[in-house]
Amino acid sequence: MKLLSRQGLPRVLAALFSGVVLSFVSPPSGLAFLHWFAFVPLLCALVPDDTKLNFKLGYITGVSGVFCLFFWLAQTIDLFSNIPLAAASLVVLLFALVWGLPYGLLAMAVHPLRNRYGHGWILLFPTVWVAVEYLWPSLFPYYQGVGQYRTPWIWQLASIFGAYGISYLIIAVNAALASLVPSHLSGFPALERRPLPQVAVVGLLMAATLGFGVWRFQMVEDVLATAPRLKASILQQKITMVERMAERRGTTAFRSWIDITRPVLGQPVDLVVWPEGSMPYNPTEEKVAAVLKKLTVEGNFNFLVGGGTMEEDPTGQNDYIAHNSCYLFNRQGEVTGRYDKMVPLPFGEYLPWPISYLRGYIRGPGNFRAGTEPHVFTADRMTTEGPVPFRFTTPICYEAILERAMRKLMDTDIFVNITNDGWFGDTAAPHQHAMLSVAYATTLGRPMLRVAYTGVSMVVEPHGVIREETKPYTDVSRVVEVPLASFETPYRTWGALFPLLAALTGLGSLAVALWPRRMLVSVLLGAIGFIALIVDLVTWFAAAA
Repeated sequence: MKLLSRQGLPRVLAALFSGVVLSFVSPPSGLAFLHWFAFVPLLCALVPDDTKLNFKLGYITGVSGVFCLFFWLAQTIDLFSNIPLAAASLVVLLFALVWGLPYGLLAMAVHPLRNRYGHGWILLFPTVWVAVEYLWPSLFPYYQGVGQYRTPWIWQLASIFGAYGISYLIIAVNAALASLVPSHLSGFPALERRPLPQVAVVGLLMAATLGFGVWRFQMVEDVLATAPRLKASILQQKITMVERMAERRGTTAFRSWIDITRPVLGQPVDLVVWPEGSMPYNPTEEKVAAVLKKLTVEGNFNFLVGGGTMEEDPTGQNDYIAHNSCYLFNRQGEVTGRYDKMVPLPFGEYLPWPISYLRGYIRGPGNFRAGTEPHVFTADRMTTEGPVPFRFTTPICYEAILERAMRKLMDTDIFVNITNDGWFGDTAAPHQHAMLSVAYATTLGRPMLRVAYTGVSMVVEPHGVIREETKPYTDVSRVVEVPLASFETPYRTWGALFPLLAALTGLGSLAVALWPRRMLVSVLLGAIGFIALIVDLVTWFAAAA
């Protein structure tokens, strides 16, 4: 069957729909309910025993979805480099052609699973999906489950399985709905039995998820009601990075942050935060440090300042070494700690190999070095009994969406995520970045204060509730309260156990489906996968209990 034939074209349109609709699931649209049937058109468009066609259809979904989701990359490239929008769009298309591949591979797996397991594919295909999410490398780890971050009763599942568990549920619901579509309207040939048992299992999983979500949400609410409060600032500016870069003097930016801080000086505040990139030079320079000290002592607060660090290169190979850093000043105006960002943003803060040699031809990317150690800051909050210490870590920008970085920084009472999303302009990027960042408040059981140069800033509680959210490109100067309550979540303890076991389940089942004659390998993988599934379910219900 040809894609552009009378029979093929409707399938292409169905695949396109499944891809394009993902951009409406994602913020700023945030129509999360679309997620539960977004992939039904693609699944119904697949053809039995035509793996090449199915790959193409899945690939169309992947390329269109990735291109629409990440089109902000083209807008950013056009805004801050010498590459025009048309060429930048081609760059994003190349990006989509690579990162759309998993969708094609997943589409190829549907009918082999259905041929081997019948309607059991409804429960097994989502494990293959989770396997691909877990194993496929990603520059921006956009897991399907993260899209439900504003659906509180569903989102509590992330505390057990991370976003992967919600990805499983989303794909299972899509598969169940697709299996109920009459055979003459889909690519699924009729089977002797209807998929009612499998659909019922999916319904029970959804009901269990909602039941657990209601219970955990209320449990966290009860704890937060009596939790101590940290008084912290949210400061952001409406200036664009184009306007900021056009300013002739670096002191203008410095003074603008001082001006926007002054409204909070007369209020009781424990922690004032300047976001990533607020300082155009080292905060420890003598004259700069003197100004910051005066501000800190005057306001009687702890002061976290996001700024660059420029140091001499001890090897002599470079004129200097640059780090993206943040510094903590105590109430006496003394620097008590510094953290250097451990994971710089590829293509933004540095050009990765093998294109690093193009630095002389591409204007825009920086040349920052990665920090080597996580750092836990200690500050204090004022109470009627006197100062009480608390600990916080500071994932900077891109780090807040990376699990490996967040796990290094999770030994804390609160995450303080500082970022400068103004580089992305007024696009979907600041909203997507916020979505991917706030997920770790729930999965790792810690509140998060997010302060962004131009927004989106917010307070995120350990069950994912978002408070004090700001709009991008607005001036904000306010003091907010953050409840300091920590929860030891199963996902924090067991980490990637669920996606790993789900991967064994899915790939083991797929091995049995594709190579039934290689019984030794297939049976072993299938047995491991089945045991893994049982362990997952036991862990799930034990945590709920």
